[in-house]
Amino acid sequence: MSSKDAGLSFLCLGTGRGATAVYDGEPSSAITLRMNGHDVLLVDIGFGVVQACKRWLGAIPDTILVTHNHSDHAGELPVVLAAEAAAGRRLRVVAEPAVGVRLKAHRLHELESTGEPLAAFCDWVDTPAGQAWPLTPRLSLCLLRARHSEPCFGFVASLDGEPILGYGGDSAVDSDYYDRLFAAPNVILDARATGNNEHADFDTVAAYIAGRPTHRVWITGYGRADQAPASMTPIYPGDAVALGSGAA
Repeated sequence: MSSKDAGLSFLCLGTGRGATAVYDGEPSSAITLRMNGHDVLLVDIGFGVVQACKRWLGAIPDTILVTHNHSDHAGELPVVLAAEAAAGRRLRVVAEPAVGVRLKAHRLHELESTGEPLAAFCDWVDTPAGQAWPLTPRLSLCLLRARHSEPCFGFVASLDGEPILGYGGDSAVDSDYYDRLFAAPNVILDARATGNNEHADFDTVAAYIAGRPTHRVWITGYGRADQAPASMTPIYPGDAVALGSGAA
């Protein structure tokens, strides 16, 4: 194993907003977490993400975390579960229970036409907010409730018990939520030029970040590359960032 493969890293698969994949052909917001060069978690599977996985990873990771039931975060889930199961592969789907209820009732309803239960397609893992869930022996996730129209959950990932990455998912500006994410030294936040009751705006996020100069912060969810913020550090599809040390 080369030194560049050691430890925890993330790779950006897309930064799209709701209409980005549909109208511009660019993938929705998603990342993968890597441990020692292996993709251990896909975070969200909205429109265009499967093609991004094929391009940047070669395959869809075995475990998928869905932050919430919007098309740009979960749109490709039912097709992927059906196709992978038909090929003899069982994926693991991770979601906070409130998100899981909506996914099963709405997003995954089409699987009922097969006559098979959801358990025939995947292993489902309910991960209640506020509780550490072990993704690997060294890496755990603690889901946190974001401020959004749908139940939506970001997370803090901890490596060997120490927070290492905060991932905001979709959220309107919420300083209490941000404070919890910033327990980690590395943070990925959703933001766009004009905010609303579901998404933060660049200016407010930039002001919050300015008071925390010791953190590394990346912005996603802004849409196309030409919509990236000029005042902060955006991530782009294909960007890979090292976060932590390798296995001892």
